[in-house]
Amino acid sequence: MTIHRRPNILWLMTDEQRADSLSYGAPFGNGGPFGNGGPFPNGPSWAHTPNLDRVALASTRFTTAYTPSPVCLSARASMLTGRYGSSTGILNNHHWFAQEDPQFLTWIFAAHGYQVASFGKHHYHSQRRAFDFEYTHVLGERVHYYEYKIPEDTRAANIVRYDGGESPWLLAGRFPGTVDDTPEMHNVNQVLDWIRRRDPSRPYFLRLSFNAPHTPAVTPAPFDTLIDAGMVDLPLDWSQEMTFASATHRDYLCDYAGTHRLTEAQIRRARQCYYGYVACVDHIFGKLLDTLSAMGELENTFIAFVTDHGTHLGDHGFFQKQSFWDASARVPLFFAGPDIQAQTVDTPVSTGSLLPTLLDLVGLDIPAQVQFPTLSATLRDGPPPDPTPVFSEIDYGLRNYRSGERYVMIRDGRWKLTLYRDPRDPTRYAGDEDRVLFDLETDPQEYHNLAGNPAYTSVMDELIAKIDVWDRGRTIVESVLAENYRVSR
Repeated sequence: MTIHRRPNILWLMTDEQRADSLSYGAPFGNGGPFGNGGPFPNGPSWAHTPNLDRVALASTRFTTAYTPSPVCLSARASMLTGRYGSSTGILNNHHWFAQEDPQFLTWIFAAHGYQVASFGKHHYHSQRRAFDFEYTHVLGERVHYYEYKIPEDTRAANIVRYDGGESPWLLAGRFPGTVDDTPEMHNVNQVLDWIRRRDPSRPYFLRLSFNAPHTPAVTPAPFDTLIDAGMVDLPLDWSQEMTFASATHRDYLCDYAGTHRLTEAQIRRARQCYYGYVACVDHIFGKLLDTLSAMGELENTFIAFVTDHGTHLGDHGFFQKQSFWDASARVPLFFAGPDIQAQTVDTPVSTGSLLPTLLDLVGLDIPAQVQFPTLSATLRDGPPPDPTPVFSEIDYGLRNYRSGERYVMIRDGRWKLTLYRDPRDPTRYAGDEDRVLFDLETDPQEYHNLAGNPAYTSVMDELIAKIDVWDRGRTIVESVLAENYRVSR
């Protein structure tokens, strides 16, 4: 086939996928549920992703990549714009872009001749589209987030429901159909149809965005039992006697989706289905990649893989996301393609760098308003990026908990600090003791909150000062954290 002047881009994306779910390995530390013994030396023994592994092992893999926000919509908005949520006005799943012109970076590719399309889950609130062509298919007609939409034998499917909480999640079970009936396979078929009909004289920018393995982890056979439930370790720090790291941990995260409402057998089944769902997704990605390769559509193509955020699966006493523990905030990120080094990079980075990096790789200018650095020099030449603080942020107003207050994370070297911080008035939460400080060098599993220890006051002061410098260096949407900002549409 004709090699285009600019390379193609294939952006593969999942939702709610943990960094430990890929068998090439992205461990959170030694021991615990992230032990060795898998097909690659750093991967958990129950992860099964051979198709993504073959791409990842030929790529630059960022083992310490953090989401700009640990919830779907705000993470996706940051990736599409290359800007932080407090600069775009998107800090939770209720928010809409405040700007009439959201300045999506995907538009730049379209302006330079790319055929720009996205399939699957889009989940960004804007009156303007980020992609020239968008095909939306998320859950399909067989399951909903809270229930099966067609009759299913509860016992045979070994279903796990989350009863008693604010949201009656369907956490896990067997999918009522085959792999070919899944929304993920449906989206792959739509992608292949688009590829066959596209203009072969122009490069493509194609995103395939799955809802999986997002709840409900309802997994088709044989993947729902592919992983031995007894092999998957139980979550970190999930017992009734657990120590709460903060009031937010106790009053919001554990109250909303705490493990105290589940039995050990239910937790094991939910984790079995989750990792089985990841294995199924890997199988489907494999079919896509094999078909595109046979068609010659992966020649001169950059492949990027990322997810929006992780999920807890019971770690630290709760399911779901929205926290800054690594289970929720740290995600897979890798790039493969022409002249990209096969290497592992441990320096903390943000997935907000995804599109600035892809722009740079294909020789397009990065707009001045972009707030995340390009990683292209690391991909091509090998030196890791300079170690600089990485930030993430969220507004819990999605569930009316501390609505309008921004919770922010800084990861700086060995330290991770989370606290409430108003970017317009740093003194507003100065006396708030709902702070969490981890030393990830001595406590990689994030058990011990050091924020109340006077020996670490100077460390906290230094990290808080870096948050304030970061805020002062950016444009902050004036209505961010204001009550009239939470638009309901």
